[in-house]
Amino acid sequence: MLDSDSIQNRFHRFSLPSKIRFQMIVLHFCLGFSFSQCQLGKVTEPNATAKDQTQILDSSVSSSHLEWQKIKETVWIHRSFGEFQGQVFSANGLVILLNKGAVVIDTPWTESQTEELFSEIQTKFQKEILFLIVTHAHDDRMAGVPLFQKRNIPVYSTSLTAKLAKERGFGKTNPILDIQTRFALGNESIEVFFPGHGHSADNIVVWLAQTHILFGGCLVKALDAENLGNVKEADLNEWPNSVKRILSRYPDAEVVVPGHGDWGKLDLLRHTIRLLVSPNH
Repeated sequence: MLDSDSIQNRFHRFSLPSKIRFQMIVLHFCLGFSFSQCQLGKVTEPNATAKDQTQILDSSVSSSHLEWQKIKETVWIHRSFGEFQGQVFSANGLVILLNKGAVVIDTPWTESQTEELFSEIQTKFQKEILFLIVTHAHDDRMAGVPLFQKRNIPVYSTSLTAKLAKERGFGKTNPILDIQTRFALGNESIEVFFPGHGHSADNIVVWLAQTHILFGGCLVKALDAENLGNVKEADLNEWPNSVKRILSRYPDAEVVVPGHGDWGKLDLLRHTIRLLVSPNH
C-alpha cells in the first residue's frame, strides 16, 4: 500500500512532464491561432488604395470580358479592357435602354468584347440595338464598328470623326451628328455636343436629359486620375476651355461618366481642369 509520501513523489515525477507537454500544446495552439489571424488580416484588411487597384489592373492582361455597372434602371455602363503602352486599362461606354430598343455610346475596346456586348444586350435586357454613337476616332471608342456594320446597325458620328475613322481603318460611319444633335426617343432625349478641341480634335459628349447623365468620354478624367493619359492628339491649351463649356451647358448634370475610371458628379469636370492647369501636366 502506498503512503502519502510515495503518492506525492510519484505525482511530482509524472506531473511535471505532463505540465510541460500541456504547455507546449497550448503554445502551439496559440501560435497557430495568431498566425491564422494574421494571415486572415492580410486578406481582409482593406488597405489597397484606388491607385494600387489601378496598378494591379494595368499589369494584368486577364480582363478580357465586359463588366456592367448600373447607373439608372435605363442607363448602364459597359466596361471593356484594352492594352495601351504595354498596360491594360478599362474603358467606359453606355447602353441606354428605350421602349423600342437600345442605343449604344461607343463600342468596347476589342471585337471579341463587342460580340459579347451584342449577346448580353439581348440576353440581359431583351433589346435590339437601334444605333451606335461614337464620341471620337480612337480604338477604345470604335474598334467594334465593323461588327455593327455587319449587323446593319447604324453608326453615327461627326464628319471629322468619320474622316479620321476612315483614315485609321475603323470602318465607315454616318456623319450626321454635325446637323442632327438631338434624338427624341420616347423615355429619353439624347443630345450630342462638341465643346471644342480637348483630348482629341473630334471629341464630343453625350447628354441624357431625362436622367441628367453626362457621358464625357475621354475629354473628362476620373477623380483618381493623376495625369491626362494619352495626349498625343490633345490641345492642352484649348482643353480646359472645352471642359468649361461643358460645365456651363450642363450645370444640372447629376452623373458624369468619364472615358476611363469611375463615374461621379460635376467634380470630375473640375478635376479635369485642375489637371490641365497644373504645371506638371
